[in-house]
Amino acid sequence: MTDATPLGWIGDKYEVHCLVLARHVTGRELLMRLGGAPAEMFLPRDEDEANEFLWAGMEDYWSWGVARVGEAGAWAFSLEPATIWASNSARLAQASRGTEAMCCFTVDGVEFVEYWRDGVLVTGVDAAAPYERARKGGADPDFLVGQMERVGLLGAGGPVHRPGLALLHEVTGVALDLQRTTLTLTGKLPAEGLGPENTAAEHTASETAAPTGAGGVGGAVGGSVGEPCVPREAGRAKSSGGRGLGGS
Repeated sequence: MTDATPLGWIGDKYEVHCLVLARHVTGRELLMRLGGAPAEMFLPRDEDEANEFLWAGMEDYWSWGVARVGEAGAWAFSLEPATIWASNSARLAQASRGTEAMCCFTVDGVEFVEYWRDGVLVTGVDAAAPYERARKGGADPDFLVGQMERVGLLGAGGPVHRPGLALLHEVTGVALDLQRTTLTLTGKLPAEGLGPENTAAEHTASETAAPTGAGGVGGAVGGSVGEPCVPREAGRAKSSGGRGLGGS
């Protein structure tokens, strides 16, 4: 295993995480594309307030998670330190409209990477099975082969530390640090089924459903569909750790 890459610390600190990068948009716009609402965004005063808000989101996991957003060169970033709600395909499609976007998220210790362009998945990579990328159904599964070789995901020598995050850095050149991703614009990201993907599903269902009004996601994953989440004041959040905040 070679030296750590400029994004590898994210995987070391956060057991569950999702990093999305989108080109030529602002962090605020990226968060909105992923389902965040401007009224639910704020700049934390300090690290304590930032972490209290994160812990509040972890306690209400099935309703929302925390995303920390900003810009790094030509790319906007959105980092979820405890959830992977932004990895939803409908959200990544929206994030990449008119541009390109990359996502790295970790599930059960395995990194997954997706590269999207203008609403279309180009390639998806399972870092534990990089030769099986064609099974992901992307338009061009071999698009990132050169970069994958350079971070050791293909060929001899073995991968670098946190190869999925290393691949994002190799493609985009983006480097982030802890302070930059803590004291930055922060907001709620709705849980799976409560974000923009649900709007599309409701529209489709409304065209075919019987006029009984039955169906939909509803409160099974955190509340009535379409009901806005009200941010909890940071000072009222519990100041204790919780699931998913590894390394704190």
